[in-house]
Amino acid sequence: MGADRQRDVATNGSESKLESSTESGGKTTSRRRLLSATAAGSATALAGCAELLGSTDQLRVMVWSGNYADHFEESVVPLYEDEYDVALDVQRGWDEILTDIQSAPDDEPPFDVTVAEGNFYYYGQQGDLFEPIREENVPNADGLIDFYTEIRDPEYGMPIDGAPCTIIHREDMDIDPDSWGDLSSDAVQNGEGIGVDTGFWWYPLYAAALGMDEEDGAEEMHNEEYHDDVLEEVEDWEVDSWASSGEDIWQAFENETIDVAQWYYDQTENVIDDYDGLTHTMPEQTTGWFNNWCVVNGTDRRDEAEQFINFLMDAEVQSEWSEEAPLAFSNSDVDYADGMEEDLPTTTEEAENIAFPDWEYLAEHDDDLSDEISSIQQSS
Repeated sequence: MGADRQRDVATNGSESKLESSTESGGKTTSRRRLLSATAAGSATALAGCAELLGSTDQLRVMVWSGNYADHFEESVVPLYEDEYDVALDVQRGWDEILTDIQSAPDDEPPFDVTVAEGNFYYYGQQGDLFEPIREENVPNADGLIDFYTEIRDPEYGMPIDGAPCTIIHREDMDIDPDSWGDLSSDAVQNGEGIGVDTGFWWYPLYAAALGMDEEDGAEEMHNEEYHDDVLEEVEDWEVDSWASSGEDIWQAFENETIDVAQWYYDQTENVIDDYDGLTHTMPEQTTGWFNNWCVVNGTDRRDEAEQFINFLMDAEVQSEWSEEAPLAFSNSDVDYADGMEEDLPTTTEEAENIAFPDWEYLAEHDDDLSDEISSIQQSS
């Protein structure tokens, strides 16, 4: 997820196509991991070489725009292009991703592979926008943390990467907020204000539910009887910055209109030191987002797309990816950079501390909850 996500895109529901029994035609190559500075430099030089030579052997990959895409192009792209001699045509997108697929001809999708967090993954399946993943073509799925395949059925996309929500706050506050319940404390309420994500409104709601601690985890969000209580909790926060991007959050801190914010680990960890007097703390019980990577329905590169998704699940690839991006990854053997393993899960037990939104349930309440959040925002 990048820095400028907007509101979700709903698609028209339709039946999914039957899974093809076609065997993978993807080639098998030995790994040539880039484990030294010299090799890494060579990979950068090689990145895109197929495109420079005029090759039409390209795989079109859609990723989140902003710093997510920057990190992806700096890490994953050179690794893949060096290993498979296939140029990646990386496209950057946001809330238009699903509508772009839906509006294209059935046999001419705008890209071959796409990223999809929980909301997009759910609505993309409802719109018959993804091909089923053929298990025989993704053997690296055997190394995944079980939790990520349990929270969402991976039939149409494999879990790869994501990030928990974290609390950004001023270092000189009277409280060191380390749980979502602290956003309701007097020390925070008497401060300058709170900032939250307005485009992805469900994450503040899940954070509020965790802070209420009425049910296990954020189960208040999965019980309609609690929805009004969760909305009242967010309203009581007296949000002063409804942010649609990381830039909005950082600017609100610099303008001294907020002292605390709900935001995302991947957009915070690598930049927090650039802001004087700010730090961040990730609650032990938190919420967050996670991407399932999908093969776009109608692509003529289904084998290559599955090969690419299998590549993204490799522990070494995810470990090197983490050198550029502070993301949570799905392989249980990932070796996180810079001690991030203290914050990010490497086992099912640790991952269970992140309450990921359940869109099979939330979809029934999507419009109502969105309208309520908009009403709270307009009255704040």
